[in-house]
Amino acid sequence: MDNCIFHVTASTKSALIQYEVEICSLTPKECYSFEDKEKFRLLCADGCMNYKMKWSCPPYSPSFRDFSLSWDMLYILYMRVDTNQFSYIKNDYLKIKAANSILKSRADKFLLRMAKQHGRYISTGSCRLCKPCKSKINIPCAHPDKMTFSFEALGIDVGALADMCFQKPLLWYKPKSLPEYTSVVCGLLTNDLLSTRYLQDEYLKSPENKLILK
Repeated sequence: MDNCIFHVTASTKSALIQYEVEICSLTPKECYSFEDKEKFRLLCADGCMNYKMKWSCPPYSPSFRDFSLSWDMLYILYMRVDTNQFSYIKNDYLKIKAANSILKSRADKFLLRMAKQHGRYISTGSCRLCKPCKSKINIPCAHPDKMTFSFEALGIDVGALADMCFQKPLLWYKPKSLPEYTSVVCGLLTNDLLSTRYLQDEYLKSPENKLILK
């Protein structure tokens, strides 16, 4: 595995928010041991509003092994922001929502651009191309070649994957218990051999992403 880590500033209407980005390169086969499609299908069925409501979610989403079969490389993007930077927001749940919005919007924008050049990406959540998803009206997906899936939807244990690649546990919001930080994990599948430094430079090309020199 090859990792690079850098720190970025996001400018919002209320504050300058600093967050961390780490990129890890590996092969899709190295993730096979983290796949348990049935386990995550059951978890989604039990607690996710998107279950049976989106083509990109269980039980319709493919397995990670099938989805990644045509690709040689996987570049995993881990983004983390400390929640103490959102003290200007009173409600803890809204702090998490604001933090995740910053991370997810930047991750998806970057990976969409990289996928157009190099392959296909694994997103931060369910596909958001069509509203509503055609599955709600029993119509086939309108963009099957562009539909995105999350690691969880593909049956991957993201917590275990993050532990292996970044040695950082994923923390979850619980009522009256704001985690120290929140994070997102997503990725780029490609047949191109890319350096993590190249991906860092590409990430920083967006004017909304400002590198923090440490």
